[in-house]
Amino acid sequence: MYLTDRQKQIIDMTRKKSPMTSEQIAARLQLSVPTIRGDLRLLTATEILKSRPKVGYEFSQLPKSSLDFDELFGESIAHILIQPIFVQPNTTLPECVNKLFINDVGSLYVTDNDSKLLGLISRKDLLAVTVNNADADSMIASMVMTRMPNLITVDADMSIISVGKLLYQHQVDSLPVTKKDDPTQVVGKITKNRIFQYFIEVGLKYTD
Repeated sequence: MYLTDRQKQIIDMTRKKSPMTSEQIAARLQLSVPTIRGDLRLLTATEILKSRPKVGYEFSQLPKSSLDFDELFGESIAHILIQPIFVQPNTTLPECVNKLFINDVGSLYVTDNDSKLLGLISRKDLLAVTVNNADADSMIASMVMTRMPNLITVDADMSIISVGKLLYQHQVDSLPVTKKDDPTQVVGKITKNRIFQYFIEVGLKYTD
């Protein structure tokens, strides 16, 4: 259910103080009663507010299905980042495979000694290179990684919906999160699974 900013203000008012007449609500909003009449009608129809004749409006409760779009999609990814796993360019492929499975991740970030992002190795990359390849044990990360600047990177201020769109468009499982002014400096990682987990966490708040 989508609620406007004004409707949210009315809900917040009546949560803090009930009952309130339409005149009191309008005065607090610095609007006329006719202007907010539609808002009050919607909020009472959805049982968020209760209307008591000659008394005013009282806050009842938010419907369990009331899920704010901005809360779900508009938030930045900053608070749901996860820590990536790093390897050096000369890390052998067997070591990369071990790191991937020990840490149960889908990708490894290849960085130099100054923590500068050089490339990325995905689970699919390692699988494609190591299966039926007798030389795989002698290969190193820099030989199979997807190199910068061919990587898609995002910054922590970007919204969940915009990052999700990039994951979907490029058909990848994760994206490096870097400093806005320096896409070679990694600050975290965002994955499809982490976004899915976030959706479940938010949804549970409305079902508990």
